[in-house]
Amino acid sequence: MEPLRTLIVDDVRLIRVELKMILSEYPEIDIIGEASNVREAKYLISELKPDVVFLDIQLPGPSGFDLLDRIEVNFKLVFISSYFDQYYEKAKKYNPVDFLTKPISKEKLVTAISKLSPEIMQKYKVIS
Repeated sequence: MEPLRTLIVDDVRLIRVELKMILSEYPEIDIIGEASNVREAKYLISELKPDVVFLDIQLPGPSGFDLLDRIEVNFKLVFISSYFDQYYEKAKKYNPVDFLTKPISKEKLVTAISKLSPEIMQKYKVIS
């Protein structure tokens, strides 16, 4: 199985660090980049062509939704937000694999990974 090429988009550096730390436990997930705003994310998506994007909804300037409206989405999507009550209905239209609420717990992230790739979780014998 080829590693899932993964991009993390969040304006909070500590969230990006936390996600990278947990995801690094899975060699089947390859963190290929990170972005803190829509401009960076748009460039990295077009250049790196990720399989998965962990995307914060509230970013400085244009939102994560704005980004998705401006590009062709050829990747699996996991939303990250502190405000899902506010954004849940709108987020559903983008068919995300999962929604992670900040602060991100390892258990919720493992559940998202199992939705992205059940094969990974079978290897580690984790049941979500």
